[in-house]
Amino acid sequence: MAGAATRHDEDARLRALAFWVGHHQAGQPAPRIGPAHAVTPDAAARSAARNERIGDLVRMIPQLKALARDGRPQVRATVARCFAILATARQAPADREVWRMLLGLSKYDEDADVRAAADAALAALERYGTVAAKAS
Repeated sequence: MAGAATRHDEDARLRALAFWVGHHQAGQPAPRIGPAHAVTPDAAARSAARNERIGDLVRMIPQLKALARDGRPQVRATVARCFAILATARQAPADREVWRMLLGLSKYDEDADVRAAADAALAALERYGTVAAKAS
């Protein structure tokens, strides 16, 4: 009896999964998960979407600086990666505060992933250069 209940539960789970991914509709493909621009073959649309995301990061620079002091190593590593992305896009600020923050994370952070991300961000800043931040 217990085996029959488990099989019924498994069948119900599989039916729900099939419904979710759209396999119950033979004439339509399964829905795509992810951003719509990822399937756009147009290079201009992809470039515009990338520029929009970089612009979002530029607007977040003050918050990123504050998050560099967060107690969670994942957050600090993400901050360093954001500055690496900004540097690669030639949108990173050139202020000493950013360099000081990344140097501190690179040398003194207790988490190896944070140190590695900060090292990568510093390398990106050195390689791609920086631009002066607009006065706030």
